[in-house]
Amino acid sequence: MKAIVYILGFGHIAISSCLILYTKETVEAIRVFYRKTPLQYLSAIPALFGFIFLIAASATIHTGLLRLIGVFALCEAVVAFTDPQKIYSRMLTWYFEKVSDQGQRLFGIIGVIFGVALLGWIK
Repeated sequence: MKAIVYILGFGHIAISSCLILYTKETVEAIRVFYRKTPLQYLSAIPALFGFIFLIAASATIHTGLLRLIGVFALCEAVVAFTDPQKIYSRMLTWYFEKVSDQGQRLFGIIGVIFGVALLGWIK
C-alpha cells in the first residue's frame, strides 16, 4: 500500500510541477486529450483514482481524508459519465478557456503541496 501512496505523491508532484513550469504547453496537451476522447471514457480516470485513494488510505495517517478524496473522485466520475445539464463540459470549458496562467500555476502549486502532504502522511 505504501508504494501506491508513493506513486500518487510523486505523480502529483511531477504533473503539478509541469503545470507550474510549462503552463501553456501542459494545459494545451491536456486540452487536446480531453477534446479527442469522449467524456464517457474519460470518466474512468477519476473512477480509477477514486478506487486507488480508497485502497491506499489505510497506509496513511489520515485515512479518513484520503477516503473522502476517493469518494469525491468517484462522484466526479459519475458526474463526468452522466454529464447532467452539461455541468462537466461547462467546467472543462471554464478551466481551459477562462482560467489565466496565474490560476493554472496556482492549481500547480496546490498540487505540489498535496503531493508533498501525501508523502508526509505515509505510516
